[in-house]
Amino acid sequence: MDVMELFRTTLWEIPLIGSINRMQWHPEEDFVVTVQKVWLSETGRKKAIALFEERLEDQYKHPHTGQSMTYSRMVELELRLLEKEWAGCEGLFAQLRLR
Repeated sequence: MDVMELFRTTLWEIPLIGSINRMQWHPEEDFVVTVQKVWLSETGRKKAIALFEERLEDQYKHPHTGQSMTYSRMVELELRLLEKEWAGCEGLFAQLRLR
């Protein structure tokens, strides 16, 4: 089961679009262009990982607990809520929604 799919938009797509809008990517430095594909260069990979790790440390209010917590903590919490869902406590998993 791909639990991270719940967080793909929040943890990757939004920060990526923001970094593109802020013009933080440099075509010559961050990408390697081949005949069939465009790859991230070593500096591009480091930039992408840093972007993701920074986002993991951002905070947001979780709808189930009502507490503000880091996204990395929310991923862990969602996994625990999924475990409770499988144990018979319905309606706890995947309540996180962006507004």
